Amino acid sequence: MINNIPFYKNDEDGNQCLQVATRSAIKHFLNKDYSLEELDRLTGKKANFWTYTSQIASVLHDVGLKIKYYSKEALEPFLEGESYLRKHYGKNADKILKFTNVPTVVESIENLLTYDIFKQRKISLSSIEEEVKKGHVPIVLIDNNIITKKDGYYQGHAVVITGFDNEFIYYHDSGPSNPTSNKRIDKKIFIKAMDANGTDNDCIIVFGER
Repeated sequence: MINNIPFYKNDEDGNQCLQVATRSAIKHFLNKDYSLEELDRLTGKKANFWTYTSQIASVLHDVGLKIKYYSKEALEPFLEGESYLRKHYGKNADKILKFTNVPTVVESIENLLTYDIFKQRKISLSSIEEEVKKGHVPIVLIDNNIITKKDGYYQGHAVVITGFDNEFIYYHDSGPSNPTSNKRIDKKIFIKAMDANGTDNDCIIVFGER
């Protein structure tokens, strides 16, 4: 089965996959078309900075959608800001902090804890498939290097899962390289990409209008 979810390309600065996924979910459930510039503003994204999953989870809730955000990592420690990020990422901290707007990330986490929409749990692919059956929209963070079979440092990439069958997962890959709607990937490879170091098994389930 494959659900009919709006597809958009990551075709502006090429670093907006989370914003593109947010755009798809909002259009699907609310029939509102937010530009990437608007979503950059709402998520607090600055040029050349990364977006964290917590930033789009906060926005999805704020625009009126019912969501649940799953991750194997607790959120509360991130409230310490840079000091915790240095402990958490160790030798990679300087590289990560260079692209992290720490106050914006902390603010988004404060919002999520207030909204009570976060659950510290690794969600399985079979559980995600059950949500797809119900017409819900999962947004999943993967290591795209595993999908493209490239070596190198973790390449975080947010995708919208649109369907599945016995062997494959289908998802919108917004690009910027080779953007593809309903891209088909073997489940074993997709699970490996979901479980890769760096993803924290982040997954947002968008249920519909709140």
